[in-house]
This record gives sequence, C-alpha cells and structure tokens, in this order.
Amino acid sequence: MLISKLKTRYPSGSGTVKDLKRAMKALSGCLAAACAIVAFHSVEVARAAVRPNVVVIQTDDQPLAEFNARWRDLYDNQRRIMPNTMSLIRNKGIEFSKYITPFPVCAPSRASLLSGQYAQNHGVIRIGGPRGGWDAYRDNRIDQENLPVWLQRSGYRTMHFGKFMNNYGGPDFPAETTVPPGWDRWVSDATDNSTREFYGYQQNIDGLITDRLGYPYYDMAGGKDPVGCPDLGQTLCNYHTDSMNIQAESEIRGAGSQPFYLQIDYHTPHGDSRPPSGPEPANRDYDTALRTESPKPPGYNEPGISDKPSFIRSNPRLSAGEIFQMKIEYQKSIEALQSVDDGVKGIVDALRETGKLKNTYIVFTSDNGFFFGEHRINRGKLLPYEPALRVPFVMRGPGIKAGSKSKETVANQDIAPTILKLTGAKARSKIDGRSMIRYWRNTKKRSRRPILLSSYQQATRFIPGDYPDEPPVVTPDATKGAQTSVKAANQNYVGIRVGPYKYVEYEVGDGELYVIPKDPAELHNRFGKRRYKRVQKYLDRELTKLRACKGASCRASAKKWPRPPGR
Repeated sequence: MLISKLKTRYPSGSGTVKDLKRAMKALSGCLAAACAIVAFHSVEVARAAVRPNVVVIQTDDQPLAEFNARWRDLYDNQRRIMPNTMSLIRNKGIEFSKYITPFPVCAPSRASLLSGQYAQNHGVIRIGGPRGGWDAYRDNRIDQENLPVWLQRSGYRTMHFGKFMNNYGGPDFPAETTVPPGWDRWVSDATDNSTREFYGYQQNIDGLITDRLGYPYYDMAGGKDPVGCPDLGQTLCNYHTDSMNIQAESEIRGAGSQPFYLQIDYHTPHGDSRPPSGPEPANRDYDTALRTESPKPPGYNEPGISDKPSFIRSNPRLSAGEIFQMKIEYQKSIEALQSVDDGVKGIVDALRETGKLKNTYIVFTSDNGFFFGEHRINRGKLLPYEPALRVPFVMRGPGIKAGSKSKETVANQDIAPTILKLTGAKARSKIDGRSMIRYWRNTKKRSRRPILLSSYQQATRFIPGDYPDEPPVVTPDATKGAQTSVKAANQNYVGIRVGPYKYVEYEVGDGELYVIPKDPAELHNRFGKRRYKRVQKYLDRELTKLRACKGASCRASAKKWPRPPGR
C-alpha cells in the first residue's frame, strides 16, 4: 500500500521509488531474519524448559546372572529376582546385554561412571591407599571435573544417595563431613565401615553427621527394624536400603521445575560386616529364599584348570563348607535385592505421580559382578572373567523403544557421555567413552570399538609413575600345597575385549585368550596355542595401541579381526 501511494506522488521510474523498493525489500529480509532468530530462540527456550531428568540406580557386586535368574520362594514358586526393575525399566526401555565393567572393583569402576574415563586417566586405580578410593578421588582432576559438576553448571539440580568412594571417612571415626563438588543434595555414608553396615551406620547429609541410625550391634538374633517397615516411617525404620529409598523418593516428590540428576548407590548385594555370610536383607524379606540353591553354571568348581594362569592352577576344588557358605551368601543376596527392587518401584511411582516420568531417563546397573564358584573362586571380583565383568544395564526414557535390546559391547565409561548428550551439558575433561544413543536408535548397529580391561590393585609397572605404596604381587605357588577359602586374587593385568575375543596379559607373566561366543564360560584358554598365533598377534597389537589411550583414541575402531580358527 505504501509503495502505491508513493507512485502517485512521484513520477514513474523515479529513483526515490526505486530506492524505497530496495529499502523495503531489505527491511523485509531483516524482519524475516529477526523472526527466524526469535523463533530459534523460542525453540531453544522450549527445549531448555523440557530438558530431561536423569536417575542412575547402581547396586554393588551384582553379576548379570543375579539379575536374570529366578529363585524359589518358601511356597516353591519360581520368582524373578527383580520383577519391578524388569517390568518398569527393562521392559519399558532397552537392555544392553553385553554391558561390562572394565575394572571390576568398587572405586575405580564408580569413578569411571562419574568421569567417562578409564582408570588410568581418572586416577582412581585402587580401592585404598594414596592412589585409591577417596584419597585418589580428591587428588585427581575428577574431584573438580565430573558428571554432576558438568550437569550442575548447565542448570541441573544434582542429588546423591548412598555409597560413594571406598574409604570416604575413616573406618568408624572421624566421620567425613566433606561434600564433594557437584552435588546440591548429598546423603552418603559418613564412614567407610558404614558401607558394610545395614543398621547402626551414620550418614553425612549435606555436610552434617547424623546419629547412628539403628542399633550398631545388630546380629542374627535382633537389633533390626520392626517387621512393618518401611511403612512405619523413617523415624522407626533404619534399614539402609529403605532409608535411601525414602529419601530419594522424597526429593523427587519435592522437585520443582528445575531438571534434576539423581544417583542412588545401594550397598546391596555387597556382603555385610556381620554374619551370616552375604548382605543383610530387610526383615520383611529375611529367609524367604531358603529353598533356593546357588547356581552351578559351566565353569563352577571347574574340574580342569591346567590351562589357567598360575594363581588359578593352585586353587583346590571347592570344599563342602565353601559350597554351603556360597549358598547362604547367594540366598541373602537375593533376599536383600528385594528391597532394592522395592526402591525402584518407589522411584518410578514418585516420578509418575509428579508427572515427571515421561521426561526422565532411568538407568539401572551395578559397579561390578561377583564370583560364586566359577573357576574354583568362591567369592570376590577383580579378575577379568565374565562373572566379574558382566553386570546388568537397562535404561528407559524418551525416544527409547520399549522392550528393545542391543548386543553392542558398551561399558561404564559410556554412561557419562550418554547423559551429557541427552542433557546438553558439556564436559571439561577428555572423555574416553561414547554416547550409547545411536545403539538404541538402531539396535542392530555394531562397531569395532574395543574395550580396555585392567586392574592395578598392587604397585604396577603398567602405569608410568606408579610407585610402590603396597607390597609387591605374591603369586601362590602350586607346588606348596592347596589353599583354603580361595577368593579372587589381587592381580595386575591389562586386556582387551574386541569382536569375539577376550585377551589378557598379567603382570606376573601369565596370559589368557578366549573366543567368547564359542566358550562363554571361559573353559578353554587359547593363549600361546600355535593355531591362535595370528589371532594373538592381532590382539597384542591392538592392546598395545589401547592401553595408553586417552580421549578419542580410546574410542577408535580396531582393525578388522581375524576369524577364529576352525576346530
């Protein structure tokens, strides 16, 4: 309209009209650009307003078999060990069936989850001593740069409940008052012994130390919660798992519009510091699994171990007493996991009732597995066999198809980069892991990314600059008679998991090579076998590249592997 009015006032072809046309065209372009900027900003604001919440649930010492198996109740009914976790997380999302923990022991594994790095890069390489647990965590960059710190910087409210690093606080005194950087809400065990006590422990709640919760001298005869817990309330109910459940659910119910990250780390099924063997179940679940026999998978009490490393060859067959002990420990583990499963349901219910469930990613996993008689090992973890490395990993959330499964090999250093990608937060450290998102968008997708396996529980030459702060490795001598109460040995090793192969080099000179699809129980060690010379050379070369990796080099694809020799 403006242009037509001007045409009547100025002669045709006037420069004024032409100039104005140009100006109006430019103005229209600017307005369009401005609208695009406003629209883009509005989309970004909308995205920020709906940033997803994240809940990470982690158990302690739960092998994959202790997630998928069934147990027998007192009425002879077969039951799933964790039915709520199966139905509310796995069945509503995805299971990564080849998830592993590359350093199968508490502190190094938990540090990998929080940093997205292998142990040699985050610096927590043991459970104790100057280079382990809480001391090592504080002395390395991971203390200041980790997943909750990155999420907090990006606008998330961060909350932690339960176990943290080994040796957080003294054994029983003094209690630890420090709240690690990155956490807005901090509820943790105030002493290291608290991580093995299900009653009579102290908590650090945002830097303040509680009185002992429950009777500190409980035993098989009593000193525990009333049978009606947790419905009787937190003032009466002090069972550790229930306490964590109650407080985590309360935080969810009280959460406002700010996106949050919540991590709950259960003790269970880690063994208790008091008898009987195994963890302490809640009173409501105690002795419910008495009819359950401990599993006896292939490799259980392995009859022929001549191909195994020297420290395994010295193991005697399991005694009747050890077999009975493992049975009790297994039963108590199943019973104790019931309260964890109750907690999973409570967390999901709280998210649903507050309208947050549809916009929340929930992860369930464990820090490492556990041995129950495989390769004549009656308890423990640490060694690079499947029962120690393989743990459950299930996840649900927006965009994840219900009931899906991926067979891509993933590991705990992949959790942090996955969460960063989902939330838009940025890391300020090099990340060794990678996002899992592409593998739930296309569950058939596979890669050649190898996984580095390692353990540095003793002073080691595998890591430059590691000075002896512990006695040197002592390997049992098979010629000096049998041992008793055999548990997983403290051995330094590096290894690689790639394609069908697992390859391990021990610092004491032993080695192992397994073709996992053909030999899932790891009964036939191919290390040093002539027919596997080409395979071993390939694996040794790939391990050499991987063992000193950092950042992107840890994610690089391995060269195509040779096929296993035929029989």
